[in-house]
Amino acid sequence: MLVTFHVLGQVDSTIVCIPCNQIVEDQAFTQLKNTWNQRPIKIVHVGDSHIQIGHFAKQIRDLLGQNGTLRGSGITFPYSLAKSIDGPWVKSKASGVWVGDNLLSSKPKLDIGLTGFAVKTVDSTAFISFQLRDSAPRFNEIRVWYIADSLSFTPDLGSNFTLKEVVHSGGRMGIAHFVSKSTFSQFDLKLIRKDSIAREFQLHGVEFVNSKENLEYHALGVSGAQFIHLIQHTKLWQEQLKLLNPDLLIFSYGTNEAYNGNFDSKNFTKQVSKFFDAIREIVPNVAIVVTSPPDTRSRERIPPKQVEIVESLSQLKSSFYDLNKVMGGFGSFQTWFDQNYFLKDKLHLNKDGYQLQAKLFMLALLGQLKPQWDLGPIESFVSDRVKLLYRKAAVSDSAQKDTIVIRPQEKIIKKVKFHQVKKGDTFYSIAARYHVRVEALIEQNRRHKSKTLQIGDRIRIK
Repeated sequence: MLVTFHVLGQVDSTIVCIPCNQIVEDQAFTQLKNTWNQRPIKIVHVGDSHIQIGHFAKQIRDLLGQNGTLRGSGITFPYSLAKSIDGPWVKSKASGVWVGDNLLSSKPKLDIGLTGFAVKTVDSTAFISFQLRDSAPRFNEIRVWYIADSLSFTPDLGSNFTLKEVVHSGGRMGIAHFVSKSTFSQFDLKLIRKDSIAREFQLHGVEFVNSKENLEYHALGVSGAQFIHLIQHTKLWQEQLKLLNPDLLIFSYGTNEAYNGNFDSKNFTKQVSKFFDAIREIVPNVAIVVTSPPDTRSRERIPPKQVEIVESLSQLKSSFYDLNKVMGGFGSFQTWFDQNYFLKDKLHLNKDGYQLQAKLFMLALLGQLKPQWDLGPIESFVSDRVKLLYRKAAVSDSAQKDTIVIRPQEKIIKKVKFHQVKKGDTFYSIAARYHVRVEALIEQNRRHKSKTLQIGDRIRIK
């Protein structure tokens, strides 16, 4: 039997859940729609290695830039000085003695902000050489994020730059704003000791600017990070947040929590909720979007806490984007891996994988915030890629582009399987236990769909 239809709209034929590709909005997100219509907005995206690697964030930046003018690079960092990998904008090399640290340390030697990294020197003759990568656009201004208190050396970028101003947070964090006299592809960040009190310099990032527009996107990720690391190990996040003053905060954590056998959902929800309350005291009108982690299989392990972390993130007082569900839910990893969207570690996607995930996310974000923007090219890209991500079921591709062939199968009598609900069971946890889709589980147990599961209920598995 030959059936023809538009594949993108068929949830049952493709593992990607297109109807699920939307952001569950809270009131702040709804209000943000009007803000963006009045002026460009500032977006700060904080997360783990999926953000630090850069492919996901670069796609978001590119898609924002296609319909608007971005102010610049957003905050970047000489990550190699903190024993990590330099980002997409610059390569860096240090002279002198520098000490680096990040928010993964249980007791950081340095005070860390939202950047997640910091480096420090007590040698006023030390400096950092920055080389812009060949793919970097032309910039005409540099903003240096640093500890700008009375004990700090003053940053200096050389004769090609003029210090325009230093903006303070009201605490220790500050931004030195430099304007270049001509185009540049490299520069040295040197230090000036203006008085005898100054004794150190602590860097929290550099930002390259090439526009007067206010549309900003900052991607701040730390490989291996969990939400709790950001909350517990960053003393200066409030000051940096105040200086950034974002309209939209996106948090993309959960992958590392999913593999943490000690993850406590109740304590997690309590701490993150308190953290969000503190954020709203600093930036009252900020919209917060939380994204769930993708389905992964690090070291061939099924993440034991994936169901719990997705549920916990969905219950926070914020907007929520269920990337895990959009990707196909629990067990969808294998299809993405078979289509070469993952690296061999099965924990991180490759460039193509992050590109597809970013475009799915931006279809939801921009489709709800900026529906007047032309999203046709993104939709076309996603449609072409999604058509290849079929579930391994009684459905297969035909030779025709927009058709699938449903092949008749022999009738097989299957024994009905049930699960008796125990304390703490949810549809998510039951689906994970039996490796079935949450949506399918709910659909065949409709009588329970609108109420909380009760101990002793019989849930049909298949």
